[in-house]
Parts: sequence; structure tokens; C-alpha cells
Amino acid sequence: MPSLTTSSTLVVRAPVAVSRTKRPSSRATARPQGPSPFRPVHVSRWSPGLSRRGRLVSTPGAIADPEPPSSSNSASPVIVDAPDVGAHGSGIAPSPPQPSKTVIVGGGPSGLFAAIMLARRGWTNIEVWERLQRPPSPDANEIWGDPNRSYCIGVSGRGQIALTRLGCVDRVLSYCKTVNGRMDWSPQNPEGKETISNKQYATQVIQRDRLVAALLKEVEEKYADAVTVTHGVQCVECEWTGAGGAILTRQPTECRSDEHKSGDEDDDETCEAPVMDDEAGVRVTVPVPFVIGAEGASRRNAVMRAMDDDDACDAKMVRFEDTNPRVYKTIPINLPESYRDDLNYSARTKGGVALEALPTKEGLLVGILLVKPGDKETCAKLESRESLRKYFDEDFPMFTDFVTDEDLELMAKRPLSTLPTFAYCGGGSLHRRVAEDGDSSEEAGGACLLGDSIHTVKPYFGLGVNSAFEDVTILDDCLTSAAGSGKWTEALADYSKNRAEDAKALVDISRSFDGGFLTFVLPLILDGIFSKLLPNVFMPNTIQMTQKYDWRFSQVAKRKRRDRALQVAILAAALGAMGTVAFMVVRTLVGLMMRAMTGGLAA
Repeated sequence: MPSLTTSSTLVVRAPVAVSRTKRPSSRATARPQGPSPFRPVHVSRWSPGLSRRGRLVSTPGAIADPEPPSSSNSASPVIVDAPDVGAHGSGIAPSPPQPSKTVIVGGGPSGLFAAIMLARRGWTNIEVWERLQRPPSPDANEIWGDPNRSYCIGVSGRGQIALTRLGCVDRVLSYCKTVNGRMDWSPQNPEGKETISNKQYATQVIQRDRLVAALLKEVEEKYADAVTVTHGVQCVECEWTGAGGAILTRQPTECRSDEHKSGDEDDDETCEAPVMDDEAGVRVTVPVPFVIGAEGASRRNAVMRAMDDDDACDAKMVRFEDTNPRVYKTIPINLPESYRDDLNYSARTKGGVALEALPTKEGLLVGILLVKPGDKETCAKLESRESLRKYFDEDFPMFTDFVTDEDLELMAKRPLSTLPTFAYCGGGSLHRRVAEDGDSSEEAGGACLLGDSIHTVKPYFGLGVNSAFEDVTILDDCLTSAAGSGKWTEALADYSKNRAEDAKALVDISRSFDGGFLTFVLPLILDGIFSKLLPNVFMPNTIQMTQKYDWRFSQVAKRKRRDRALQVAILAAALGAMGTVAFMVVRTLVGLMMRAMTGGLAA
């Protein structure tokens, strides 16, 4: 896991704790609290002197959010202020005539968000097929108060802009917990350091499945006459038609939402398909003019698999070997009421094990313990309550008093989970080309991919779901542009043109974050030095650049390549100059020594 760093514009203070009213807790009381590693001091919650340009870089889910667009060093912006299309087709944005039917394969955050986008354009007969069972209501606090129910993700500025644009932001944020900074411990800083950040968009943390539940509630309350969401069904086959559409086959499954599965795994063990009986109507095959694949980057995604296997389709999945794998287990942390509940808490050991904890609306922290799978010694410590308690006492003393024996017992029984590996949709295309010579009597159709299907990244910097929401808004823009021709199919090629390069750049950038010293730490050091010395020439580091919502990921990648080339040139010139000076000094010293020796011999 990369070592996360903070920007020089962060506002750093000594660790503090803040008094607050008592909040409800659904967990058992933690062990009696011993001496606190925080050394709490009761102060007012916010300081009026905090910098307006404070920045935050965090880990799984909770990420740095963007500053307002800068007037200097700017690039062509992503469209973020497009006209709002209003509620359910009342909209301002023009839209081409809709297809007779649209099926979105995948009912996660990106799939449901895409359904909302289409419904707001006035489209109808939209179906969402989701293989998992229906999530609980987002209002079921007793369920979401269980940290074993779902892992947490962070909605950053990019995601909040997209949610605002499609009218979902108020509902989603009502279930989120605001994160305003970090508390970090490391071997270099065992006492811990609190970092507070004032930002235009504070990170909003929510359980992943609760985000799905909130978007589902949005669909059912506002767009029920346009969108039908069916849970417990999986698209198992996708066969293309001559006119560009598809024949989709779905069948029921018995899948459970499982936090221990990453976005690109084939989790057959949690999905059981019943015996198929076509005559009984269990297996359903339907023609669909417009298909959207939003089911992740695994071969289980029938739409992506069909595009990947089609020689006539340019969209091809590119998967990378995981050179820096991590496995994890989750653990709830019951902070006492006197401590801040709006921070991302993080601790790192000398052995490279990291414990990242994000707050929830219910007041608990959901911790993720990240370990190298090859670290057999540490993995063995995670197998029993007794060994876990000893491990927390020795390596995570700042948390051990806030973790119950009951939760350690559950953690020990929980299997190790894996993070997704990097993948993107290559070939410069995110859609299937519409046939030009198909049967003219058949309705024209097409297909496209979005979300994890086109850019799968590790969650260290929270770019996954936020980028998926951004995919949907870009497709929305392309549909608006296609209104003039009256053909919605023309929006698909435009979507690929506007997003394929960004999808690849996002994965390439994220892979560099997952590297070691040369690809991650050294570039951060160089960017920090050069951007301070020559701010009009060099941009901030890549992590901060990805948080600028007016920059596309491809623009960030190009700009950092330019910065890196200039940095190398300057360093080479400096080293060359130093070499020349060193040579002249040595030559002078040798000359002096020779003259001294000659004088001595003459004497």
C-alpha cells in the first residue's frame, strides 16, 4: 500500500478532542479506557484562523477534495455546470428520441445513477438488473449501525458535483458522515498528528450498500413509472443483433451482498443459480435496443464479456497483474464521546500493516486492517481473538481500548478479503459500434460500459465511485449533443471520445500510486519541491491534481508527464553543472599539489 502524504497547505495542529452531545451507539461497550494516546484537550470545534486552502489526502474512500478552479495553470475544463434537466423529463436539456427499451446490467451506484439520469431526460421503459438481493432501507439505522454490514466509501467533490447535477445530493448526503481531517500515527510519528482541512467539498463517508439503498429510494420515489429495478437476477448471456442492440438472457440467482468481495472477483460461491426451466419462465430472454454494462470488470459481466469477445468491437478489457497485493479484515472501533468523530483515523506499523478507519453517521468507526498476503506471521495473528487482542495491544495501542472482545471474535472468524486489481477498457472505445448495414426494419441499437467496467482501481484514494458518477454525467452530456441529429446512438461514439482516454489515464495514475519509492514517493517529493520553488511552472503533486474537478484525468496525466520531463532536465543540468564544478575543483587541487611537489623536489 502506498505511503500517503499530505500537502504543504494542510493546517496541522496537535491532537485534540472535542466535547459533544452524547450520540447513540448500537455496539457493546469497549474495554475500560486506559491512558489516552491522544492526550485530549477540550477546545472549541473550529478555529476561525484555519486556512481556506487546507487540503486533505486520505485512504480507502475518504479522499482529498478539490479546490475552486484556479485561474492559472488551467486546462480545458470538464463540463460541470451543464443545465439541470429537471425532475423526470421536465428538463431543460434537449434529448434525442429514446429507444423502445433500455436495460442497465448492474444495480450498484453507477447503474442506479445511470437510470436516474435517463429518467430525468424523460426516458421510460428503463430496466435495471441486479444480481444481489435488495439492500435494507437506508433509514434502517439499527442495520447500518452494524459495521460488519458494509464497508465505507467516500463521496468527494467530483461525486458531489455529479449528484447535485442529477438532483440526488440531498438524499445521499443525509446518510453520510462528514470527514474534516485526519489523525495519523506512524513509526516516524508514534504520538500521532491531527490534520484539519477546510475545503470547498468536505468528504462525505457512507456505507457502500447504504449508498445503493439511498439511490434505490431515489429511483422508487421519483421515477417508479420510468424505471424498474429487479434484484436477484443475473444477465448470463448477451448476443448482439444486426442493428446494434442485443438479445439478453437473465436468470434468477441467490446472491448476497458480501463485503469480502472486490469489484472484479468472480464470486460464484455467493451466487447460486437455480435449475433453469425455459418453459416455466425462470430463464428470460429479451431483445434490448440499448444496453448499459455497469456490473464491474470481471468476466461475470455478460455485456463486457460480449464486447470483449467480439472482434468487430474495439472495446477490450486490459487487466494488470497485482504487483502490490493487499488483503484485509474489518473491525469496528468505538471511540469515546470526547474524541472527534469527523476524522479519518490511520495507523501504520513498521512492518507495513495499515489500519484505516472511517466514521459513519451512527458514530462508529469502521476500520480496515490491510496486510500483505505474503506476511504469514501477521495473517496468523488475525485468526483468533486472543492473538488479535495481543496484536492490537502491541501494534495498535491507540485503538485497542476502543475495540471489544466480541468484535475481535467476529473479526477472527471473518475470512481475509482482497482488493480489486487494476483494469480499464482499452481500444479507445467504451461502446459497441452501431451496425451500418444491419436490417433496416430492426430498431437501431447500441451498448456502452461505465463505472468499474471501464476503470477498476484500488480504493486508496477514493476515485472509483466518484469517477463512475462522472461517467454518467458525461454520457448525459453526449445525449444532449445528440439531440440535434435525433439519433441517441450517436451519443455512444461521442461518449467513448470524451471518456475512454480518461478511463485509461485514471487507471495509469492509480497504478503509479500503488508503486514503491520510484513511482510514488519520489514523484511526490519532487513535485513538492518544484511546485514551491516555481509555482508558475510546476503543478502540485498528482494526488492533489486528481482532486481538481475542472481537470480531466487525461489532462492530469499529460501535465504531470510534462512536469516530470522538466524536472529531469533541470536535475540533469544541475548535476552536470555540479560535475563541471567538481571537475574544475579537482583539477585545481591536483595542479596545486603538483606545483607543491615540484617545488619540494627543486628544493
